[in-house]
This record gives sequence, structure tokens and C-alpha cells, in this order.
Amino acid sequence: MDINYKLPIDFSGLFESDVRNLSIQNEKDSIKQNLELIITTNPGEHKYNPKFGCEIWNLDFERVESKTLWEERFVQAVSKAVNLYEPRIHDVEVFVNFVDTKREEVATRATFIKTKANIRIIARMINTNERFSFVLSLFLGPLNPD
Repeated sequence: MDINYKLPIDFSGLFESDVRNLSIQNEKDSIKQNLELIITTNPGEHKYNPKFGCEIWNLDFERVESKTLWEERFVQAVSKAVNLYEPRIHDVEVFVNFVDTKREEVATRATFIKTKANIRIIARMINTNERFSFVLSLFLGPLNPD
């Protein structure tokens, strides 16, 4: 049986007693935590594996010629990263809903338009073949085709 330690690890338990007192979580929660880490990590940020992460962050400041093509590349980047770095799930399907949001800074009265990416991942867990679902929302820079 694999042990899924809850992140962040509270190492004080190691010094007070033994590793059996470290917080653990079920496999489903561990996968969800790892998916969030994969998606929110820019390749190059992980010291021991510079390729780890999701290439969506390379798209964030890219000049957008076609919003539709950009959105397809975004979905492909998430799918590629999940399939590469989360081996405990299979039959992965990635859906992303993009919503432009407007926020006004009260102090400066400046208006900011951000794109919210609502990411939904549907898959099956390899160990149990149980259906798995994950949702994450991210705010990105504005997508303004020229």
C-alpha cells in the first residue's frame, strides 16, 4: 500500500515521535494536490526536475493571433502535463472554460480585465478504476487578439 503524505509536510512530527504520526491523506486527495502542483508550476521552477510543470505559463504572455487556437493549445498543455506527471490516473479528459472578468481597483479606480480559466479534469484512478474529477480556477492575463 502506498502512503500519501499530506502537503505541506509538518516535519515536527519526525522530531517528536516517528513517521507514523505524519499527516496522511487518501489517494484521491493526493492526486488532486499533485494536479494542482503540476498545473500551477511553470517548467523550470522545480529544482530537481526542470521539465516538471505545465506549459500554460509560457502561453500567458504570448501574442494571441487566434483566441480559439490559443485556448486549444492551453487545453493540450494541461492534458500533456497531467498525462506526463500524474501516473495514478488514466483516460484523462481536460475541459477548460474561459471567462473574462473585470475588477476595479478601489484606490486607483483602475480597471483590470483578467481571464479566468476554469479547468476541469475527468479521469479514472488506476488502482480502483473509480471515476475521478478535479476542478481548478486560475486567473491569467487578458487575451486580446490583435
